[in-house]
Amino acid sequence: MKRRWMQQMDIQWDSNKVNAVNLSSPSLAEATAQRILDAIMDSKIKQSDPFPSQYLLCEWFGVSRTVVREATQILVSKGILDVKHGKRITIRPPSHEQIAESLSLAFRRGGVNVFDVLELRKVLESEVASLAALSADEQDLRVMKECLTYMQQHYNEEAGYVDADVEFHNAIFAAAKQPAFTLVLKSVSDYLHDSRKLSYRGEETTKRAIRAHEQIYEAIQSRDPAAAKIAMRKHLEETEEDLRESMKG
Repeated sequence: MKRRWMQQMDIQWDSNKVNAVNLSSPSLAEATAQRILDAIMDSKIKQSDPFPSQYLLCEWFGVSRTVVREATQILVSKGILDVKHGKRITIRPPSHEQIAESLSLAFRRGGVNVFDVLELRKVLESEVASLAALSADEQDLRVMKECLTYMQQHYNEEAGYVDADVEFHNAIFAAAKQPAFTLVLKSVSDYLHDSRKLSYRGEETTKRAIRAHEQIYEAIQSRDPAAAKIAMRKHLEETEEDLRESMKG
């Protein structure tokens, strides 16, 4: 039975089996967690299937139930697995939350500020706008237009305007059809929201920002990647100017 299950999983029992004699208990649990993660990444353990029982994991990896419990807890702490009381373990879908937490900590420890993140935005969002001009569908354009309309109608309401601004940029990322870019955007969303609130400086600057958003939208709608890239870069440079002005006050 063990060999049949392991053939289905395509796990090499004899050659890759963790050596419990040479590894301490903590490192054995970590090694087992890594092997479970490898199996998930290789789709040998699929999110759509019931997660293997402790018994099967013990059989597959040649370790005790204690080690399997510790290994699964390691993966729970990393946001890979989810455990609900009285229910079987499940594989969590990919989420920006784990990345956001790690990035936020790294940024704080590294002294990264909103201007540093803005430099990242200039590079990333300009390219994303270019990709969006090539791949945006009607639904993407409709969402962008709705956000733009809201900004035009509520430019004097900071909270609503900022939220619509954030959603406009989110829609561009979605239109680019590049999940990795979207994960990065969501991972720095707190920085982006704070910078937009800081750069909101009343009617004159807000109307200029709205016009910049209109130019970005028009370029994407026209399927002009070069124009979209230029418009986004210009908008972010103007945002930096507004942000620096707001910081002086």
